[in-house]
Amino acid sequence: MPDMLQKKVYSTLFAGLCNRLEALPLCFAFQEYFGHEVLLDWPETDDLRVVGARFCRLWPWMKLGAKRFASPTPDEFARLGRHRVLMQKGLFGGIPQINRRLYLATAARLRLHPRHIVAIHEQLTPCNDTIVVGVHIRRGDYRPGPDGDVFDIAHHIHSQVNLWWYEYAMERIMTRYGKVVFYLAHNGLTREEENRLGHSFPLIQAPRDNPYRPKRQGHQADANPLRDLFTLACCPIIIGSPMSTFTHYPAHALGRPTLVIQPLPRTLRSEPRMGYSQLFGQDIHAWMDTLYKGKSFHTVRSLADLPDVDYCYALEWL
Repeated sequence: MPDMLQKKVYSTLFAGLCNRLEALPLCFAFQEYFGHEVLLDWPETDDLRVVGARFCRLWPWMKLGAKRFASPTPDEFARLGRHRVLMQKGLFGGIPQINRRLYLATAARLRLHPRHIVAIHEQLTPCNDTIVVGVHIRRGDYRPGPDGDVFDIAHHIHSQVNLWWYEYAMERIMTRYGKVVFYLAHNGLTREEENRLGHSFPLIQAPRDNPYRPKRQGHQADANPLRDLFTLACCPIIIGSPMSTFTHYPAHALGRPTLVIQPLPRTLRSEPRMGYSQLFGQDIHAWMDTLYKGKSFHTVRSLADLPDVDYCYALEWL
């Protein structure tokens, strides 16, 4: 079929990396049901491959006549499938029944560039029988609360978690699991805060070589986000940032099943608390429900409440 007649569905740069990955199953649903080619107008062309899709530059004239979509209903999905050119512009799309089938299958299409795979192997393999615990601290576009001694998800959906809570959670994890090392991925920590964590805990990090930082204001990170994402997905435990897809996606879509630690919806510096969830294969809606609705979220009242983990780190899936 001539290229000009080929049905196409474009995923645009409508959000950060993990939000786009989260929405990608819907594009492959259009491919599967209606024959659209999946085209990605994304900047990560040097670090990521997606089997069954190709990267491209979406020029203005290519948008002419395109039908835009974000969160179609089943009926809208069927009607959209008749259009030759579709353009994805939103995050929470997807028909639940389709998403359940395509969610992990879409994540399995992702391929990290071999140079990063080699680097991750070189960094984690010397850990041997040490459990590698991911720590994802999101600042950037996340808002600090009005009281530095309180974390409260009711303040804002994207509330910053104070460093004292991460220190508490890291200490609890060390006590529970023994021989651990923490892989720190963050955006917005100061060098003083990094040094504070490094003084108290064994840390490893990726190099400060993020090529995308100038392009996504509010999402600045020193490390390459693809390397951080895939390294977090190698960890059996992630101490994460509530509501962040950068905690959610590596834990629940990539690698092997992961135990995710979060603060309780409201917790105090004078009495910090945490809980855990295990949601492998479930999408962003299940992740957000952990704190908003308390679904599949288990309060840790004693360290004995934390489940055992059956691997120290996983590299075989890369």
